[in-house]
Amino acid sequence: MLNKLAVRNARRSMGDYLIYLVTMAVIAALMFAFDSMIFSKDLVKLYREGGAMMAVMLSLATFFIIFIIAWLIHYIIRFMLEKRSRELGTYMLLGMTKKQISRLFMRENGVLGTAAFLLGLLPGLFFQQVLTSIIYSLFDKPYHLSLDFSGWGLLMTVCLYFLVYFFALLKNKKQFKKMNIHDLIYLDKQNEKLHKKTRKLSGIWLIVSLVYFAIFAVCLFTGAITLAAALPMVLGLIVCIYLFYIGLSGMLAAYIHRKGKRIYKGAGLFLLRQMASKIKTMSFTMGSLTILFTAAMIGCSIAMMFNDFQKTELDARLPFDVIVFSDKTDDDFSAQRDILRKENQVKEELVYRIYENGNDPVNQYLYDHLPYFDHVTPMKEKKPEYGQGEYFDYDTYMKLSDYNKLRRMLGYEAVRLKEDQYLIQTQDRDRDTLEGFASSQTLAAGGKHLRCQGISTIPFSQCGENGADYVLVVPDSAAAGMKPFYSLLAADLEGDAPQGLQEKLSALQDYEDEETGDMKMDITWGFGTNQVISMEDTVLVRTNLLEETRFVITAVSYPLLYIGIVFLCVAMTILSVQQLGDSAKYKFRYRVLSKLGLTEREINRVVLRQLLIYYLCPALAAAFLSGAVSVFASHKFIFYTGTHTPVLYYYGVSLVLFLAVYLLYFLATYIEFKKNITQD
Repeated sequence: MLNKLAVRNARRSMGDYLIYLVTMAVIAALMFAFDSMIFSKDLVKLYREGGAMMAVMLSLATFFIIFIIAWLIHYIIRFMLEKRSRELGTYMLLGMTKKQISRLFMRENGVLGTAAFLLGLLPGLFFQQVLTSIIYSLFDKPYHLSLDFSGWGLLMTVCLYFLVYFFALLKNKKQFKKMNIHDLIYLDKQNEKLHKKTRKLSGIWLIVSLVYFAIFAVCLFTGAITLAAALPMVLGLIVCIYLFYIGLSGMLAAYIHRKGKRIYKGAGLFLLRQMASKIKTMSFTMGSLTILFTAAMIGCSIAMMFNDFQKTELDARLPFDVIVFSDKTDDDFSAQRDILRKENQVKEELVYRIYENGNDPVNQYLYDHLPYFDHVTPMKEKKPEYGQGEYFDYDTYMKLSDYNKLRRMLGYEAVRLKEDQYLIQTQDRDRDTLEGFASSQTLAAGGKHLRCQGISTIPFSQCGENGADYVLVVPDSAAAGMKPFYSLLAADLEGDAPQGLQEKLSALQDYEDEETGDMKMDITWGFGTNQVISMEDTVLVRTNLLEETRFVITAVSYPLLYIGIVFLCVAMTILSVQQLGDSAKYKFRYRVLSKLGLTEREINRVVLRQLLIYYLCPALAAAFLSGAVSVFASHKFIFYTGTHTPVLYYYGVSLVLFLAVYLLYFLATYIEFKKNITQD
């Protein structure tokens, strides 16, 4: 009998809480898709080490997500208990024991959760195939959609999903046991109360939170937030988000208590009393939703940053198929060249030297004028005698003949220099600063005074190979009067380099101290000012490093996107269910408005305004907070990586996607809400 009743009630709940059912099905689909990717044979074949990293990152993302899902399930079950409390109280009056009613309620929700999980399996399998095909396309590898059902992925999803469901039900079961018939009958009639003392403090909390938001934004954009202070500042921000809503809610209640002028304009009294009746719940819920929305948009923005870098800048960081560094000025790279010929057919290769002139005017100019050094302490001031820093000990020079051979290898035309000219080869992000040097100073090199002929910003491996950030190209006659500084080997291969070539070439060098990680060289090695993603190594094999870096980027961006989608769905579901669950209570109130003379169109406007208040409060606050953090992060990402994307691009796209999902949930809630208050 209980089983039949549980199934019948679960069916009814599916209709009443359809948005919740759909959201749980989407979450189950996403969990199954990403969990299946952890055990995907296709990804393991694509790249073993990267696949392992992807598995770790997805597992960490899932670990964080299960807590949010647990909160969602607990919230919805608690909400359903409140809405059905009179029904459950009636069961108790009819003679059912608490234990029987508790089992009935748990079975209902178990059926609801199982239905959502089963609905999500097939879409989850489809999502997994789509995600895998996207990853393959990032690596320019062919992939054909095929049924890759992962038993381990399914087992992991089942265990996590139902374990979270079980503990959420268990917690609600304990709360249910403490209730009596009176509590159940009148549970849905209780309104949240705000004491007079709390109303007086609300203004203080509101001011405190707004002042903290302003201080946080100022500290963020002025660079006053250090790594040590970041966690306390973020925790303070979270606390102030809740204080903001407590203060806002209290101010609203105080305004109603004072009978403010706007109360009697239009449906103001009705809407304000609607909000005041749920003051406490609204404060905590709105604060939690704001945090979820903020985290979702920040996560999406950061994921887009890495994805954009992967599409636009990654290839440019590795222009040569192979480039090898040596601190020996007479190194002929015979061992490395033998390996290259053995492993792959070499189309063209060049062994050449980088020169120094015993001084560093360009380095000093960059230390003084490059914006990068406004945010960091130059390594030159703290580097050991034989270590590494942003730049080499001396300015780096290259012969024009070698430079043109390298340009030809990359597919560019040769350049010409007069005997009294030099050229700066640098990265685009440093161009403006070096233009200042070129226009203000002449260059003394090889016993000659040279003037700048121009600046080139073609991709040229300048993270410690062809200079650090820059190399000065001079006529061969000027280079003849300089001292060789270090040696390089650049090679152009037929096709892609084989797997493991990077490791084989690196094994021939032993520069890095295993204990300290410092570079043991005869010179101080410069790695440039590229940050976040920097190709700094003494051996660079394009194909090997591209695959490795792409997997690292994907391993970061995919989990962030995963977390953002789940957070957004959870928050939107809570907003929608909160309103739709109360629609039965509002039915009587809107009928009263109708009897008072409001037309159906006017009532629909009131409904729209009521829903907009609930939907816009957390959305606007989250848009402001996530906007500040995302724009700051975008600025730093662009500054340190050298991408050419506008600062507002990442946040703008994230906001548009967020608003699209937001609008879908809002429209679904609005349509269903109107239906609930008009049907008999």
